[in-house]
Amino acid sequence: MGAGILALAACGARPAAPRRASGGAQVGEVRLEGVSHVDRGELLSGLALVRARDLSQEFAGYLVTLDRERIRGLYYRRGFFSAAVQDRVAHRRDHIDVTFAVIEGPRARLVRVDVTGVPPSAPVTAAQLRAEVPLRDGAPFDYDAYDEARPALVTALQELGYASAQVTSLVLADRARAEAVIRLSVELGVRSTFGPISLDGIDGALAASVRARLRFAEGELFSPRKVEDTRADLYEMGRFSLVRIELTPSDTSPAVPVRLTLGESPPNDLRLGGGVGVTPVAYELRGQAVYGRAGWPTTLTNTRAELRPALVIQREDRRVQPRLDAIAGLDRLDLWLPRVRGTAEAAFTYLALEAYTDYGPRLRLGLRAPLVRRTIQANVGWQLQLLRFRDLDAAIDDATAARLGLDRVERLGFYEQSVTVELRDNPLDPRRGLYGELRLEEGTAAAGGAFAYVRVVPELRGYLSAGALTLALRGRVGATFGDLPVTQRFFAGGANSQRGFAERQLAPFASSTTTDGATRSVVYGGGASLELNAELRFPLFTVRELPIAGVAFADAADVTERHQDLELARPHLALGGGLRLGTPIGAVRFDLGVRVNRLGAEEPGAGRRYAYHLSIGEAF
Repeated sequence: MGAGILALAACGARPAAPRRASGGAQVGEVRLEGVSHVDRGELLSGLALVRARDLSQEFAGYLVTLDRERIRGLYYRRGFFSAAVQDRVAHRRDHIDVTFAVIEGPRARLVRVDVTGVPPSAPVTAAQLRAEVPLRDGAPFDYDAYDEARPALVTALQELGYASAQVTSLVLADRARAEAVIRLSVELGVRSTFGPISLDGIDGALAASVRARLRFAEGELFSPRKVEDTRADLYEMGRFSLVRIELTPSDTSPAVPVRLTLGESPPNDLRLGGGVGVTPVAYELRGQAVYGRAGWPTTLTNTRAELRPALVIQREDRRVQPRLDAIAGLDRLDLWLPRVRGTAEAAFTYLALEAYTDYGPRLRLGLRAPLVRRTIQANVGWQLQLLRFRDLDAAIDDATAARLGLDRVERLGFYEQSVTVELRDNPLDPRRGLYGELRLEEGTAAAGGAFAYVRVVPELRGYLSAGALTLALRGRVGATFGDLPVTQRFFAGGANSQRGFAERQLAPFASSTTTDGATRSVVYGGGASLELNAELRFPLFTVRELPIAGVAFADAADVTERHQDLELARPHLALGGGLRLGTPIGAVRFDLGVRVNRLGAEEPGAGRRYAYHLSIGEAF
C-alpha cells in the first residue's frame, strides 16, 4: 500500500513541551472549528480545558497541547488518519479563550480483513471469524468497532473449546489513500474440556446445592458461556457475596481444571428504606424494613420478616389513609428438586383504599422453578385470606356496599399460577426483545374460599431499536369470570399504566350527593381491564456524567364491570412525554400525561385533564 502505511497499535502522538502558565488567568471559551463528521459534544466533554473551565481553575498552557492531541486521537479512532488540529489562544481580560481548528480530511475505508492461522481441520473457518468483525469491506473505518470485536473473536474460539486461543490484531493505515486493512493472526492451541472441579469455602447441603447448579461437568467440551451461566446461577441463590471461578488452561493438556471459591454472605441482613410520592390526587409516604436470616432453621432455608408501612393523604379532603403489610416468611432452596424454590408466608394487612379499608390475615404457599434456564419461569401457589371492611366512603351507599360484598367478611381462597418468558437484552433498560407473562387465578371452595371464579391476566411487551431510538410497546388485558371479590377487582391509571390518570383512578366508581349539594365520587374497581402503551425513548444530553433521556408516549386503557363492556375501539386515551435521569439505582422518571377523550361527567376522573408522575424505573 506504499510508503505512507502507518501501523496503528494505539492512537495519538507524544505531546509537545508544555507551554508556560498565564499568570492567574482562568479558562474562558473553548471553541471548535471545522468539525462536521464527529460529535461536537463528545469532543468537548473529553477536553481537559473544558473540565478546568467548569471547575474555575487557572489556565495552564500544557492543557492546550494535551487537548489538541486528544482531538486528533479521537479522529484517528474514527478513521480520519490525515486529520490535523491547530490551536489559537486569545487573551480576554482575566480569561483565556482557546479555539481548535480541525482539518478533518477524508475518512478511511476498510479494504479487507485478513485472517491467518486457522487450520483446515478447525471447526471454524477464516470467513466465520471475519464475520465477527462488525465492519464490512468498503465501509468507513472505526477503530472502536474493531477494538470491541477483538475479545468477541477470542470468546468465539473459546466457545468452540479452544480455551487458550489467542488473537493478535493489527491495523495498517494508508493516509495517502485513506484506506485501512485489518490483520488477524489466530493461534488456536489444543481443544479443551473441563477438567477436575474443586469447591472451596462451603460444604454439606449448601455445597450439594451449588454442584446441582453447575452448567458443566468434567469431560465436557470447554465453554466460557457455561462458566458465566454458572456464576449467574450461584449469585441468584442469594447466599454468596463472592463467587470466584478460576480456570487454568494449558498449552499441552486438553483438560482445564476448575476451582470454585465461594464466600457466604453474612447470615443476618437488615434493610431499611422508604420513599415519597406526589400525584394529582394524593401525597404518599412509604417505608420498608426487612430482616433476613440465612441458613436458619435449616442450611437451605432463609427466614425473613418484613414491615411495610405507608400513609396516603388525599389532596382534596386531607383524608389520611394508613396502610400496613407485616409478613413473616420462609424460603427454601432446592425443595424436592434442584432449582425449585418454596415459599411459606403468614401476613397481616391493613389497607386503607379509596372506597374502603380492609384488614385481616393472609396465608400463602408457593413454588417457583425455571422451565428453560432463566428464560422461562413458572410459579404455582395457594392463598387464603380473611378480610373485614370498615371506613366505607360516603359515596358507597348500602345497596352498593351489599353488591360489592363490603357488608360482610370476605373469605378468599384461590390457587394461582404464572409463567414468564424473558427474551429482552436487558430487563432493567431493554432496547430489544420480548417479554411475556400469563397469570391465572382460580377461586374455589377447595382452596378454602367462599368465591368461585377464574381470573386471567396475559401481558406482552416488545422492544425495537434503531440507532439511539427505542420503541417500546406493551399490551395487557385482564378478566374475571364467575364471582367477583371486591379485593380482586381491576384498576388502571398511574406511572406504570394509563398516565393520563392518577394511580388507580381509572375504574368503575360510585357517586353520591353531599349535604351541600356537591357530588362525591370514589372508584371501587372493575371485572375487566385493557391497557395499551407505546413509548419512543431517545437520549438527550448528559449532566455530570448522568444521562438524561426523553420519552414520548401514548397510553390507552379501559376498566369495566364485565369484559363484554370494554371499549376496544374507544378506550381512554392519553398522550404525553417525560424525562429520565439515569442513576445507579435506575432511571428517575417524570411523566406528564394529558387525556384527549372521554372527559364527560359520566367518565372516571371527571374534571381532571392531566396527571403527572414521579417514579423510579421504566414504565415497562
